[in-house]
Amino acid sequence: MAVRTVERASDGPSRFRPPRRQQAHLERPRLLELIDERLSADPVLLVAAPSGYGKTSAVAEWAGERLGRAAWLTLGPFDTDPARIGIGVLQALQELARSDGGEDLRGLLELEPGELEPETAFDLVAEALLEAESPVHLVVDDAHRAQDRLNEGLLGALIDVGCDPLRLILVGTNYVEISLSRLILSRPHQVIRANDLAFDLEEIARLTAGASPRPAPEAILAETKGWPIAIRFMQLAGISPDAKRSPDEMLMRDYVRDYLLSAVPRELADVALLTSVCEEMTVGMAAAVSGRDDAAELLERCVRLGLFIDRYDSPKGAVYRWHGVFARHCRSILDLTDPGRRERAFAAAAAFAEADGLPLSAASYWLRAGELEAAMRTVLSRWVGMVVGPDSAALDRWCAELPAPHDDDPRILLVRACAHDVVGARELALMLLGRAEARAEALGRDEAYEEVRAQAALFLLDDRAELTAATARLRARLESGDEMSQHTRAAILYLLGFAELRHRRSPRLAVQLLSSAAVEAEAGGDVILAGRAQSNLSFALAWSGQLRRSRDVLDRRSEASDDEAWVAYAGGAAATAAGFIAYWRDDLELAAAELTRAIRGGSSDASFAGIARMMLAFTAGASRDAQTCHRAARELQAMPREERQGVSWPAFRHASLASLHEAAGHRDRALKIVAHYQDADDLPLVSVILAGIATRAGRTRLAARLLSRLERYRAISYVQVSSLATEALAHAQDGQQQRAHDLAEQAVELATDEDLRRPFSGGGLEMRKLLTEHLAWGTRYEEFITLCLSPRHASGPLDALSERERTVFAQLRTTKTTQEIAEALGVSINTVKTHQRAIYRKLGVATRRDAVRLFA
Repeated sequence: MAVRTVERASDGPSRFRPPRRQQAHLERPRLLELIDERLSADPVLLVAAPSGYGKTSAVAEWAGERLGRAAWLTLGPFDTDPARIGIGVLQALQELARSDGGEDLRGLLELEPGELEPETAFDLVAEALLEAESPVHLVVDDAHRAQDRLNEGLLGALIDVGCDPLRLILVGTNYVEISLSRLILSRPHQVIRANDLAFDLEEIARLTAGASPRPAPEAILAETKGWPIAIRFMQLAGISPDAKRSPDEMLMRDYVRDYLLSAVPRELADVALLTSVCEEMTVGMAAAVSGRDDAAELLERCVRLGLFIDRYDSPKGAVYRWHGVFARHCRSILDLTDPGRRERAFAAAAAFAEADGLPLSAASYWLRAGELEAAMRTVLSRWVGMVVGPDSAALDRWCAELPAPHDDDPRILLVRACAHDVVGARELALMLLGRAEARAEALGRDEAYEEVRAQAALFLLDDRAELTAATARLRARLESGDEMSQHTRAAILYLLGFAELRHRRSPRLAVQLLSSAAVEAEAGGDVILAGRAQSNLSFALAWSGQLRRSRDVLDRRSEASDDEAWVAYAGGAAATAAGFIAYWRDDLELAAAELTRAIRGGSSDASFAGIARMMLAFTAGASRDAQTCHRAARELQAMPREERQGVSWPAFRHASLASLHEAAGHRDRALKIVAHYQDADDLPLVSVILAGIATRAGRTRLAARLLSRLERYRAISYVQVSSLATEALAHAQDGQQQRAHDLAEQAVELATDEDLRRPFSGGGLEMRKLLTEHLAWGTRYEEFITLCLSPRHASGPLDALSERERTVFAQLRTTKTTQEIAEALGVSINTVKTHQRAIYRKLGVATRRDAVRLFA
């Protein structure tokens, strides 16, 4: 949903702005007053009527009167996913906050749309809007595009529960009434319908005041029943009303063909007919579809003439959209007069969309052009980019709606399986995978199927041997001379990097692949994929021990909002990386806050949220804080208990339990787990953590054995530093002081480069003794060692808060409202809210309820 060069026009900033007012627009104060009246009675208003009733124009005029206090969101053709719509809602409110400039809406800008679960997003929006000094309005145009999902997710919560002082206006066809039938039954007065939107006699008289000869307003009302688009057709065509005919579909089409299009210059008629096939269009698409280099000038002439076209502004230039009824009749005229021309126009739109990096739009246009094979080719060559992009749910719907037998093509079934896996429907994904395999066997497995399967394996398979083979095949494709779009190349690089990160075979390769994916995505203007690659790169760098580089990537990564389905699949990488860095730098309070943020961010338990739970357990064990340990133990209940997609979750779980056992004083239980993994050679992080437990228990030889098995991971800083420090300690215990201090100096030198303190500060009494002696022995890193030896007071989450923040938090744990807290403390409500936001950020939570739960 964020702005990028290769996105659909409906995903750009134009969707957050109402259309420009046309020159021939008739002001309708009657409707403005009606909207105000209905909203004063209830915070939710529906404007529902068939196409052509001027719904958008009327509400846009009303919104223009609400200077700075009306947010706007236009839903696009693929906006049927509640999570995707919720992100759009929050982005629209943030766009209002930025353009309004008022301090009372600044809280909205602190939210991260792509990292919030719907219930959390609702709580945060509600809290942020409490500061609004006047009502805030949100218009959702083309709300019918959400179909039956309109009452789900964040938008559904805002409709159902309400959020004072937010006022909602939902604009769409009568399908909106069906979707929200329960609401309508309880509040029937909150719908503005076609009879309200129809022109009355006074409005028709004003509209035709300048016409010559002037038709009788009464005659126009009798023929059109006040239908705005029919009246506009008659006005533009310059024809007199005929009360013997009603404005039905055939009559409207005839009006468009015989009167309206014939009354404008031929070139305008042609561009209108041909570009009516486009959902939305830039000047480039209009030129490609119409075959005219002067398409930009012609579209602007259509706007100036008041034809049925809206113009939206965006940083990429003008975006145009024909009114639905007019476009439908133009397509009908093309179909009647020259079906081949209509199909060629759809094909031209498809070719342009495909070249512009819009494969799903291109496939939809190919289908409407009657080119099923071209549609299949587009999807099967670009599906990876769509699945790792924001279109996984829309892609699944497109595949499901293919005509038989193409909907049961084994390649299509594989694509659908991956799309379902990304949105969290793992069981359905595996069922579709089984169906695909069975169909492929029945039809005869061919090269085309195997190529798609190799890519799908990185999403769907758990077996490491199969994953290794699939990865090799996909890398071979990248290295071949096969034609591939930049977006697809970036997506495959990202997928390979993400797989390498999960398998832990080569940290260096994971970093290289994700770095390349980020570069390719940025070069192609895909900020969503670039942001994902950068987030995963930050974690890959942290996991490989490159803490400074990881921090640099985090500081400069794209902040584009992400799709909630992908956040659930692989979100939270950046927060997990930040927590990982803080842990190794022995900043345990910051680590706990960042890791809690990663857990609360909506990622699935088998993704980065699971890694964050493990790191939280390590952090809690290091802090020895009973409350934090208790919370970490609760969180471990959500960690997977079996290996998935190559990730060794059982080992991660066992290492987490060992850390918590040690912190609770159950060292025997912790050492039992350590002994179980003493011969592991593919779990670098787990082995280092368990070696630390062995070292603190005085089992230095066991620790050295664990670390000696990690030879292929020696390039990882925390592996190398821990190995050197443990070897130094072993030599010191054997009385080999010179060798011990030589190794200690090497360990400290490497650790200083990355500010890697944890192996020393958490190394136990014997390690502290060695470091103290090393200061006396002589070192170039006296300041670093002193920092590692500095005592840390017993700490907990509240230690991150200032004294004033702890006072406010004590009040938050009561049942008092924010206003009552302000009165009790003798401060303004805004001061309390400022402290609230700081408290939530430091505790790594999103709401008051979550903050109180930490200490329940």
